[in-house]
Amino acid sequence: MKKGLVLEGGGTKGAYQIGAFKALRDLGIQFTGIAGSSIGALNGAFIAQGDLEAMEDIWVNYDYKSFMNIDEDTYERYKDIEMKPKSFHDVVELMNKARKKQGIDISPLRKLLEENVDEEKIRNSSYEFGITTAYWDGKIFPINLYKEDIPKGKIVDYLIASASLPIFQLDKLDDKLYLDGMFSDNIPINMLAQKGYNDIVVIRLVDDFLGKMIINKYQDLNLKVIVPSQCLGGSLNKDKDHIKTNIKLGYLDTMKAYDRYDGVNYFFNLDCKYDEKYCFEKISNINTDTINHLCYLLHIKKDVNRRTLMENVIPKIIEVLEIDKNSSYKDIFYSIYERKLEENNINRIELYDFDKVVQICNKQMKNNKLLVTQNTSKLAKIITNLIIYDFNKQK
Repeated sequence: MKKGLVLEGGGTKGAYQIGAFKALRDLGIQFTGIAGSSIGALNGAFIAQGDLEAMEDIWVNYDYKSFMNIDEDTYERYKDIEMKPKSFHDVVELMNKARKKQGIDISPLRKLLEENVDEEKIRNSSYEFGITTAYWDGKIFPINLYKEDIPKGKIVDYLIASASLPIFQLDKLDDKLYLDGMFSDNIPINMLAQKGYNDIVVIRLVDDFLGKMIINKYQDLNLKVIVPSQCLGGSLNKDKDHIKTNIKLGYLDTMKAYDRYDGVNYFFNLDCKYDEKYCFEKISNINTDTINHLCYLLHIKKDVNRRTLMENVIPKIIEVLEIDKNSSYKDIFYSIYERKLEENNINRIELYDFDKVVQICNKQMKNNKLLVTQNTSKLAKIITNLIIYDFNKQK
């Protein structure tokens, strides 16, 4: 059965896709086709040639000077730039420079790819591999190319073409001025769909409305979409710690997407103990004293009983703690404990043991129940403490 992988473009956010693909590989998921745009095309090339480790090494151990020929001040100024309205002025400035042949020089990236991309391996691999780009001739002409469509000896050239952001110095290729894949199809699902793929994994780099609209066009396909659970930062940020964080996040998000990890905003090993039934019973068995305190805090003037708890108190708690209103009881239960992790500034991009988190929180709450108050700045914290204190008392 044909299974495809689509890699969205997004500059140095693309490190996320390395972690995501490593998770897919650990899950035993194998692909027969890859389509990528911009940085997704570059990542896809290394996957196609069976050398993901080389790409990860480039991501982690090569700094911005290996990608762009710019000084440190310029790098620091532009590293967090995004192709979005909020960066409009910076983007326009760099595009004007590029038009005057003064854009960012990416000759170091070309050299890096020439040294590490193995065209023969890509052409001989079993993967169907395609990239998106576009060329300018009075207007933009989108192009989708599979490896068999690219002239011999030109794969690196066309990878560079696919990753030619309009802020870079642009060189002609085969007498055409090529542009980044974002001007063609930044989420090239259609490339694989046209090849007969209907089972496709999409690794996104930005959780934006436009991307969701594109994906919604393919409801007839079996799509598994991996979406970053937080912003991946600027499109030129090559800081080592930032890159390593995005790789790790890609791995964690993918494992959670395939139900190998639990959690809402954090990541936890699966624990069968904390299933929907267990969490519902914990929440529904909150005692009347705690319900009374919660009603006071939340200005709920109802009889203190289970019905009030489930119909009035819990929905209000969801609102105050900013929990998704469509959450399951398991999600609500996890979110309450995650609130304690957030209060203590615990890094969310790590894998934790949820049972240990519960034990630690319960121990802290045992003799540390806060006084009831209506100070709004402390309301969420007090509600969380009251509920965890109650959970701990339940048998």
